Amino acid sequence: MMITIRIDQKDPGSLAVSFPEDPIGNDLIREIPGRRWSYSRRCWLVPNTRETVVKIGQLFGKDYCRFDEAVVRLYKPAATPVDVDRATNPPWPPIKKSAVHRRPFRYSPPMQAYDKHPVILALSDKLRVQNYSYKTLINYKQALFALIRYSGTTPLDELTKSQYQNYLLFLLEKKQLSSSTLNVHINGWKFYQEKVLLRDKEFYDIKYPRQPTKLPTVYSLAEVKALFSATTGLKYRTLFMFVYATGLRLSEVVHLRLTDLDYNRKLINVRTGKGKKDRVVMLTDKLQTVLTNYLTPYKPTTFLFENAENQEPLNKRVIQSVYSETVRLAGIQKQCGIHTLRLSFATHLLESGLDIRYIQQLLGHENIVTTMRYTHVTADKISTLKSPLDDL
Repeated sequence: MMITIRIDQKDPGSLAVSFPEDPIGNDLIREIPGRRWSYSRRCWLVPNTRETVVKIGQLFGKDYCRFDEAVVRLYKPAATPVDVDRATNPPWPPIKKSAVHRRPFRYSPPMQAYDKHPVILALSDKLRVQNYSYKTLINYKQALFALIRYSGTTPLDELTKSQYQNYLLFLLEKKQLSSSTLNVHINGWKFYQEKVLLRDKEFYDIKYPRQPTKLPTVYSLAEVKALFSATTGLKYRTLFMFVYATGLRLSEVVHLRLTDLDYNRKLINVRTGKGKKDRVVMLTDKLQTVLTNYLTPYKPTTFLFENAENQEPLNKRVIQSVYSETVRLAGIQKQCGIHTLRLSFATHLLESGLDIRYIQQLLGHENIVTTMRYTHVTADKISTLKSPLDDL
């Protein structure tokens, strides 16, 4: 059970303590003098004193406490950025002191057997020469490895079109792969056929099962504000606000360098975004103020959002974990991830009247149809339509 401690917005003399419903937690916090339950805030309120902070740490254990950055800087003004990161976003689940030391995250496992297959080697070499992304390399390798296992002793260069068509039907009917995953298999095979074996282009006619048409999840303005308010650390609050202010993908944000910020022209240069395309997005006055408030205490050296311990970009999985916890703290019931901020950026711009062609450029979409899928949830337009009931 992780508990969150922050200064109460309505009463700075109190600390708001929140955690999932738990009878043990309720019994423990009752040992703090002056505590009371707030029905409106749905959390415990305790006196904002150093003694209370120490008592909370003793009762629940420091490893189970997530402190708001304002609390950390109030009672530990000399805290370094590393100390602040550890207090505002402690590792979860807590690392046991007696646990065996794990290999570092970037540890590379030994080469698997299929990586030595001539087809996989030829495919990998061609993808690297043509500068394809690492994600595409992994996806195509996995697709061809599955085909190698399926074809058995039949070499892939002898596989006929009808045989591959039967393989696709096997993936569709037996494996029940989605249309998007099936497309990865087809694109990997076509790349091997056309780029490695230098054969003519082939078209594969597959009757996809009907896919449900789902509306993208978009936040309301009130939910965006609640999300920012619930974020415990200044670094992550700034990162979430940055995504909403610019519409950048998470992978683009974490690799953004300080030199990519052009304060004079009020632009942000996005280098080698998705598809290895460069673009620019706006750097508004309010976002500059937010960044200044963040850069003053943290002082990153290379990347805008970097790990304070090793000066490398923040890990995306850690950011997503913090985001999920923040959504829970904000009381948002929608099932969504940090990409929803990018969707909300596009939809809110469209609702404000901005031309969709500008939104297409800001999002970095090559095809405007992709942008239209992002922005077809315009609540303010739908809410103004008349119902036949109105004329009765």
